[in-house]
Amino acid sequence: MTTHQIMAWFIKFPAQTAILFALVWIMIKLQKLDQNSEFHFLKLLGVVTLASILDTLPYAGVELSGVALWMGIKYVTRSPVVDALFTAFISSALMFAVNMFILGSLMGDLRSSARHTEDSGPLERAPRVQTVKTEPEPGVRTNPPAAAVATNPAAQLSVKPAPANAGQFTIKGITRNGVKSVIIIKNGTKSYSLFLGDTCNLQTATGVSSVKFENLDEDWVTLNVDGNPVKLPAR
Repeated sequence: MTTHQIMAWFIKFPAQTAILFALVWIMIKLQKLDQNSEFHFLKLLGVVTLASILDTLPYAGVELSGVALWMGIKYVTRSPVVDALFTAFISSALMFAVNMFILGSLMGDLRSSARHTEDSGPLERAPRVQTVKTEPEPGVRTNPPAAAVATNPAAQLSVKPAPANAGQFTIKGITRNGVKSVIIIKNGTKSYSLFLGDTCNLQTATGVSSVKFENLDEDWVTLNVDGNPVKLPAR
């Protein structure tokens, strides 16, 4: 065992023993199994310590720990077999629940499927593009509204080709969370995080491109690159 493993064991073992002892003590008090004159605090502590030591064994440690805890409680409390077995079983089950709670707290949220691979380069948050609304000056002709363009057949036939730099973008990770979905988009040697609906300016080989994360479905990620829709595989 390394030094770190030994230090971790000396930290983990007293904590586990203390928690198990508290659970066993509570169960004994609730069932009033400490009524005989031979019951002693230190004896119960020794039983719990022995059970914790056996639990660390690599093979059949859990089974041996449970048997030792059951027999030790029966010996210390002089209670019937059923009561001692019930106390040992419930205490072990609560100890398992406590360990799962601690493990879950240390691991955190694992629902995110976005993974930062080794070859994806540094991950940066893509800067948002702020849209500023301006009022037209008197006498200046403005562009027609979207409704007028939609009713114009000539406008419908005018389709811009996909930008040449669209192939420079690849999807490295996806987190599906409804309107808060986020993707990791790679451009060259850099990776950026982009939330659904966000627009950012990314530097490409041909210049700066405006990229917007428009939609996410089961199979495709839809981007808007310089005003042109681009679909990239989501898997």
